Amino acid sequence: MWITAVLLAVSAQAPASHAGDSINLTRPDPDMRTRMLRAIPSHDQPGRERPEPITPEGVGSAVDRRIRSLFDRAADPATQRVTVASAEKAGVGYFADHFREIDRDESGSLDFAEVKAFFGAQSPIAQPESAGIQMIR
Repeated sequence: MWITAVLLAVSAQAPASHAGDSINLTRPDPDMRTRMLRAIPSHDQPGRERPEPITPEGVGSAVDRRIRSLFDRAADPATQRVTVASAEKAGVGYFADHFREIDRDESGSLDFAEVKAFFGAQSPIAQPESAGIQMIR
């Protein structure tokens, strides 16, 4: 009885605690692992897009988009042509470094057809046998 009175007196004198000041000890939830695994989406869920299969045509299309993006970034908006200066200013050093090779008509500027032809001639997809690259399908 005396211990109960002391505990009541101590608890009455203790300052009010805040919800964040306490720790609740509980047993681990046995279903926690199952719930965590359900949170990981399945690859077979409907509505989820599957990646496009890798094909020479798909790779070629992606390369063409990248070439177009670099060309558009380096081209002068007024003329839609690339010069050494515009390529350097846009940070497309590859165009500037290989400008003489790309500029087949030696006009001093590049149009998209010249750039595409230059990269197309270097593509292992265009001529896989002659480039010594084996295409695995």
